[in-house]
Order: sequence, then structure tokens, then C-alpha cells
Amino acid sequence: MTKCKAILRAILMGITFSIFSPLCVSAQEKESEKPLRPVTSVFTVELGRQSALDTYLTPIRYWGLDVALGYERLRAVSFAPEKWFTRHNVSGSFASKTNQSGSGSMLSFYLDYSFAMLRRWQLLDGLYVSGGGEAALTLGGLYNLRNSNNPATAKAAIDLGATAMASYHFYISRLPVTLRYQVSLPVIGTFFSPEFGQSYYEMFGIGNCSGIVHFGAWHNRVDVRNYISVDLHVGKRALRLGYRQVMRTTHINSIDTQVLTHTFVLGISGEIFRAAPSDRRIVSVYY
Repeated sequence: MTKCKAILRAILMGITFSIFSPLCVSAQEKESEKPLRPVTSVFTVELGRQSALDTYLTPIRYWGLDVALGYERLRAVSFAPEKWFTRHNVSGSFASKTNQSGSGSMLSFYLDYSFAMLRRWQLLDGLYVSGGGEAALTLGGLYNLRNSNNPATAKAAIDLGATAMASYHFYISRLPVTLRYQVSLPVIGTFFSPEFGQSYYEMFGIGNCSGIVHFGAWHNRVDVRNYISVDLHVGKRALRLGYRQVMRTTHINSIDTQVLTHTFVLGISGEIFRAAPSDRRIVSVYY
């Protein structure tokens, strides 16, 4: 009886193996056919100049030093890795400024996040162009140290817009280099702005907050972000050198806001690979 049970168990195990083994092999084959999609991460420090004019606070323009920290994440998507990729951008900036006479000071802070999905095309060997849509969130504010009444104004906006990027991968001697340019242009959205002379106590203390959220488009709000960078690849990491220009402008409720920033970018970038067989195809957003 014991021998019969052993034979029956062996038969059942054989049947089970014969049924599920092809499925496991097929799943492994399909998994091995999928390309690796490394995550490209970039950490940056930026230093430059900012000029700001906000007539809610003062009709005088201020200039000063701007410092920023940034993080960027790019990765090819799973459904069409050769054609589409996503990009996340997070940055925080702080600026301290004075007016031309040196009699007044202003501080500013901005926190920006954006998510974009781009379609890319290969034009030449190593040359890619990409374009797509982008959603962005901006929070920040300006603070004028001279004002006793209405010394600060908040900045908040949600946008949908367009973005484009061109990248070229080449070699200088044996050093791999990636040259890249990208531009972002919000098209429509909403943003916060008080009435001229309306205090924040009126809005949030008394509750007179009607008409402080506005539809934004090119007739009353124009933002542009330009970014050019060079990555010098050394091993699995790269040194990034670049220049970023950010323009933030609004005209609403007889209030003009113009904030223009020019910064030099220094960062470290690299691709993060998950453990996988070495024969897997790699789809990089770098090249």
C-alpha cells in the first residue's frame, strides 16, 4: 500500500510539473524579452541671480542672489519604452535681493514640481528630440522687509503645458558626453492673486476671499523655463554642468509680477539598474 501511494504521488507530481513548467518557462522568456528601463536620477545645486518686481508690494525692482536645489528623474515607460518616457522635476529656490539704492530688501522662495510624458524620435545616431505635455505645481512667496502693511504676497499656481527636449550623445576622445536642451511652457491653469491693496487679513481673517483664484493663460500669465546641460560620463555616474533660466510673469488686478532667474547648474547624474541578466536589452533616456 505504501509503495502504491509513493507511485501515485510521483505520477501526480509529474502531471503537475508537466502542466505548470511550460507556463513558468514562458513567463521567464517573456520577462527576459522585456528591456531594462534604468532610472536616470539627477541631483543639482544652482547658484545665480534673480530680479523681482511685484507691484502688490512695491513698484521698485529688486536684484540679488538665488540658490536652488533640484532633483530630476527620467525613465522609459513600460508600454512603449523606445518611444515614450516620463520626467519628474522637483526644485526649491531661495533668493535675497535689494533695490538699486540699497535701502530695501526682499526675500523670495519657490517650490516647483512638474510631471511630463514625452514622445521621442531619433533623428541621427545619438541625436534625439522629444515633445509632450507637462503638469506643474508652483508654491512660493515674496517678502518685502521694508513694508509694515502687506509685507508679503503668496504665489501658487497649477498648470498644464507643453515641453520639448533635444539630446545628443557623443564622445570627446574616450569620454562619453550628453548635451541636452529642454524648454517648458505652461499654457493654461489657475493661479492665486489678491486684489490690488487687498490685505491677507481681509481674505483669510474676515473671509473676503472671492476673486482671488484666476484662470491663467498667455493673456495674463506667461512662464518659461529654459535649461541647457552637459553631462560628462565617468563610469556609472556623470558630472552635470548647465545653465537654467526661469521667467515667471503675471498681470492681473492691476498687479504686475515679474521674476526672472539665471543660474549656473552643478550636479551629479547617473542611471540606476535593477539586478537582471546581462543579456537584457537596455532602453536609456540618455542615448
